Amino acid sequence: MPKTIRVAAIQTKRRSISYKIGGAEIAMAAVRGSLNELVELAERAADMGCDIVAFPEDTLGVLEWESGHWDDVAALLRPAEAEMIARLGEVAARRGMAIVCCNDCADGDDVYNTAILLGRDGEEAGRYRKVQLPVGEQARTRGDRFPVFDVEGIGSVGMCICYDMVFPETTRALALGGADIVFHLTMGGASMARGDASLAAFRTRAADNFIYLVVAFRGGGSIVIGPQGEVLADGAREPDAIVTADIDLSAGREAGDALGGTVSDFRARLFGERVPSAYGILTDAMTPGIERLRHVDVPSGEEAAALSAEGMTTGADAFYEADRLRAKGEHEEARLRFEHLSERFGTLWIGRVARERLDAMDD
Repeated sequence: MPKTIRVAAIQTKRRSISYKIGGAEIAMAAVRGSLNELVELAERAADMGCDIVAFPEDTLGVLEWESGHWDDVAALLRPAEAEMIARLGEVAARRGMAIVCCNDCADGDDVYNTAILLGRDGEEAGRYRKVQLPVGEQARTRGDRFPVFDVEGIGSVGMCICYDMVFPETTRALALGGADIVFHLTMGGASMARGDASLAAFRTRAADNFIYLVVAFRGGGSIVIGPQGEVLADGAREPDAIVTADIDLSAGREAGDALGGTVSDFRARLFGERVPSAYGILTDAMTPGIERLRHVDVPSGEEAAALSAEGMTTGADAFYEADRLRAKGEHEEARLRFEHLSERFGTLWIGRVARERLDAMDD
């Protein structure tokens, strides 16, 4: 294994294929257009000397289209996956650079939110299927494990996607599986709390497990975090930025206590001092804490998936129309529409921002 490698998160701008453009063949043409730009970004990363790079979740930008065409998704996802692997794999092989990408992939009747690892030879070295699905993604099929892959010239690589990071079990499972570095592909944060809780959670996940964490975040916020929880690189809000850091996978894990002295790789102690026999509650389907929360009204997976799809299509259209009316000064009509959207979409972004618009109109 080389002493130092250069890793990168490719912080893409929002490339979203509209549900209005038509069927799978037309959408596939839009996918090819996006791939042209993504390939250029991968080439830029190679020019910067990167050994391995990661694209964010929904690399091809097909989620909105899927929301409006769910019964026909396989007709798009199968050729889209094949072209994504072929074109990015060609760059990987020609430039000797591993690439991680992420997109919905169809397997028979199932759709999985999938992270794909392409080795430096351009061949698929592994894939991960998202385990933790929020209620809005319940139409998809969940994965059931956290695999780790050895990449020649890089090290042991784990992958996870968006909502996975909200659960600390994800990075612990990957670390226990031997991952030296975890690539997190996302369009969201690591915590549902406010303020800087998400950044704190990212740093804590890395430090809890003494791993390197590369967060590829669409639109902004990509970061590389070291095994002590330190931020090594930060992409701020620049679109199509390439956020790089040079890291030594054999270093950065020194720690100890007053009695035990310093250990060069503290994972040896951290994992050796675990008490798995006391952790059974983590895999219990029903616990006292869950029992106490049974009164909380949580939408069913089917309802939430339908609402999420609406929010990405006609609901978003309704929000932008209300915003247009507000900008034109037609406040009464805009207010009525924002009130409806706030009630309809609750904690989805449309509901939250609709309430913000209402509050601003009241000031």
